[in-house]
Amino acid sequence: MCGRYAVFAGKEKIQEAFGVTSDDSDLFEPNFNATPGSLLPVVLLGKARVKRIGSLRWGLIPSWADDHSVGYSMINARCETLLEKPSFKKPFQRQRCIVPASGFYEWQKLGKAKIPYYIRTLDQEVMGFAGLFEKWEKDGQTVFSFTIITTDSNDLLAPLHERMPVILKKKNYDDWLDPLFDDIEILQGMMKPYPTERMALYRVSDAVNTASNNGPELVRPVM
Repeated sequence: MCGRYAVFAGKEKIQEAFGVTSDDSDLFEPNFNATPGSLLPVVLLGKARVKRIGSLRWGLIPSWADDHSVGYSMINARCETLLEKPSFKKPFQRQRCIVPASGFYEWQKLGKAKIPYYIRTLDQEVMGFAGLFEKWEKDGQTVFSFTIITTDSNDLLAPLHERMPVILKKKNYDDWLDPLFDDIEILQGMMKPYPTERMALYRVSDAVNTASNNGPELVRPVM
């Protein structure tokens, strides 16, 4: 799964990586410990088919949900069952997005201990997770939310966890975002484990275990 990640590349690099612009400086504030329920930068295709970046809540809330708290159980979506789950079927067909990230965290279980690791790509300073978004409205409230799609882990991550986020190739960004692109076979082909040789991981501080901790020290390697 993907339950914590970091996005700290800054405004210029994020805008360049995804071909978007925004005057909202808050969108690009460094976040070294992005947590479920937080408002986080997400790239999507907006009105007039213009690519944009905005703040969406992490944890997809289905449009038909009675309560927005259900989003905490939908921070991830398995790529194999997107067309089977009512919560994800429509977003997969028409409401796909990209989640900018610098890296993500995973924990190795050793007895009762959980050891945190930071994972990043070697060939992309800013990676793009495949995501889905949704609009939820009730009692005058409107919430735009998203989920991160996961796939089988590659050989690097397998000792830590069986799942990893889908990291899109740059050449697939436009098709992934396009709601009119409906070739399911091609879309499914984009959701493969990222190549092992293009990734690195290392042990980081237990401080990342506390959601309120958020600083560059969280992504520094420790012995």
